[in-house]
Amino acid sequence: MNTLLYSTRNCFLAASVTLCTVVSADTPAGWISSSNQAAYTATAGEFEISIAGLAVNSTIDFLNKREELIANNRALAGDSGDLSGAKFEIHYGITEAISVFYRQQQHQLTVDIGTINSVSVVDIDDSLDTTQQAIGFKWTFFEANLLNPDNRHSAASLEISAYSSSSDDYDVTADELNLSNQQIFFRDPQTFSVADLKDDGWKARLVYSLAVAQFGVASIWAGYGESQATSGTTSDLTVDSLRQLFEQSFELKESYLYLGASINVQVAPRIPVNISYEAINISDSNFIQIPEIPSSQLPGFLSGANQSSEDINHTLRVSVAYWLTRRMTISLSGNLYSNQFLGVLPHYNNPLTGSFSTLPYGFASIELGYRF
Repeated sequence: MNTLLYSTRNCFLAASVTLCTVVSADTPAGWISSSNQAAYTATAGEFEISIAGLAVNSTIDFLNKREELIANNRALAGDSGDLSGAKFEIHYGITEAISVFYRQQQHQLTVDIGTINSVSVVDIDDSLDTTQQAIGFKWTFFEANLLNPDNRHSAASLEISAYSSSSDDYDVTADELNLSNQQIFFRDPQTFSVADLKDDGWKARLVYSLAVAQFGVASIWAGYGESQATSGTTSDLTVDSLRQLFEQSFELKESYLYLGASINVQVAPRIPVNISYEAINISDSNFIQIPEIPSSQLPGFLSGANQSSEDINHTLRVSVAYWLTRRMTISLSGNLYSNQFLGVLPHYNNPLTGSFSTLPYGFASIELGYRF
């Protein structure tokens, strides 16, 4: 009888009663697929859904990186670096070895560029509003040690995904321009924009997971990906000679190498802790700017010279979860980047935000997950 109760309890923790009656590719007890880097796939026929809120502000400042962002960039002021948003993620097991996933994130990143000496500002946007999407699948092609406690077996998988992201135009409306050789007044205020902010790409990873110590699961992975991003500057000026000063386009094509590791430890029956690290290395980059030599009279927030030349981003994520029920979990996470969103949001390397793509950044999240 005790053996039967123990087996049944493990089945509920793994959220797969059917698969617990036979040894198979179910995930370990207490495991959460959302944002965890591992070779395990969702159980066949099972949905995992998670919704998260994201935040950085003067109160919620992971390792004080928001404060350092402002201190290290004289172009930023006020609440720059504040972030608020939400993330939705779903995983579905098609078979015991194949699962699919979709995630979407929307956030607002506050960008207060302070005083612009060459422009008399009438109105200015205060944030970049960004939407990210990714879709992909994971195939577990190798499994071993299936009799380990709590199903913490060894596994290897191939993960392939496609992603895209875009941001709304960032607009500045002005009634006066102070160029190096002339001063221009507008009867009707004119708008200058950082526009065409978008990117898309794909990535492939090989992931290997195995049991460590008594309650832990470790994972390592390596991957490759490519992206292309665009951005530009424009205005609604009607005088051709002036409008051409503010028209630029940028195209950025990059290749990435990914290398990372994580550890997931069940510190208590209902409390898993996950720590993961990933290095994103830009192995190849091709930047095209039109015109090749921009006007020297451009305001700073429109200058292509702001773009980052960094080629590596170290990322760290720490998450603590608590299982409210056998199917519902809540977690708190901290996310840290050594070079802001470099290699994560390629189109952020644009005239407006490129100058602080080289600075560390972090944000916190609270996430609610449910298994169907």
